[in-house]
Amino acid sequence: MPIFILAGIFIIFTVASNGATLSSYNLKLLCTNVVPVIIGSLGCIFVIALGGTDISIGASAALCSSIAAVISAQTAGWVAIPVTIILSTALGALIGFIVTKFHVGSFMCTLAILIAGRGLLNFMLQQSSIAAPKGISFVTSFAFTIILLIALIVIVWFVFEYTKFGFYCKCIGENERTVHSVGINVKKIRIICFMISGLMAGIIGLVQICRVGGSTSTLCNMLEMKVQMAIFLGGILTTGGFSAKIYKLIIGSFTIVVIENGMIILGVSSALSEAIEGIILVAILITTVYCSKVAVNKDLKMAALADKESVAESAAH
Repeated sequence: MPIFILAGIFIIFTVASNGATLSSYNLKLLCTNVVPVIIGSLGCIFVIALGGTDISIGASAALCSSIAAVISAQTAGWVAIPVTIILSTALGALIGFIVTKFHVGSFMCTLAILIAGRGLLNFMLQQSSIAAPKGISFVTSFAFTIILLIALIVIVWFVFEYTKFGFYCKCIGENERTVHSVGINVKKIRIICFMISGLMAGIIGLVQICRVGGSTSTLCNMLEMKVQMAIFLGGILTTGGFSAKIYKLIIGSFTIVVIENGMIILGVSSALSEAIEGIILVAILITTVYCSKVAVNKDLKMAALADKESVAESAAH
């Protein structure tokens, strides 16, 4: 269903714009705009698989990259790369520790970090302007961002689908008590998941601050909402578990970017565009979640039927 929805929306906007959506410039713009959403989703999917959420990635990306830019201005431009990644990963570890140690809901904890991060960023900008790190403008080139995106997709796809860590993440989302009862360190896994989410946020922040040319109060603004919508539009359930798939978040990311891009091409006013986008996204989300639940129920019925047949065969023997 998410694939059909994405294809349908793209066709509608292509027809409505008289083919402007298919122009080489617009396709390149689509790929550029979808990069931060996919990268953010690649980090957040580990947290989603646990049954949690992380809405702090936009603030984390903006704040950590801004602090790194300030530090690099006193040293060297390349210093911003490791500093941003270290800071964002450490912030992710802090969130994971608070959620795990004090049993705070991930939504409330990351919301608090979101508010605090934006507030601290605005305070820094009031003191002085923050320019992008010098000497690392290559991170904004189209070729580099696409190569970076593909590399991250391959790495995360392998870790999430073919390692014990990825399997445990999905198992925790299905039944945390069972995973804990068999001796798996659930707390450690949860902290690592938030660290991965923070790491991806740092990468986004570094690319975006260089692309904009400096830090602003709106840097990476609403990124966390786009990521959450992309994940759920792709058909990943809020409860996480084995519904979490890499290809689903990629489809969802393109869906939300295509909708935004289509509204701009059609010249819809920003106020009306937001209203239409909201209605479309809610409709798609309801449809996707409904179809996902139908598929899950169908699988459960088939599994129950298989169990009955197995029992019947055993009784016959």
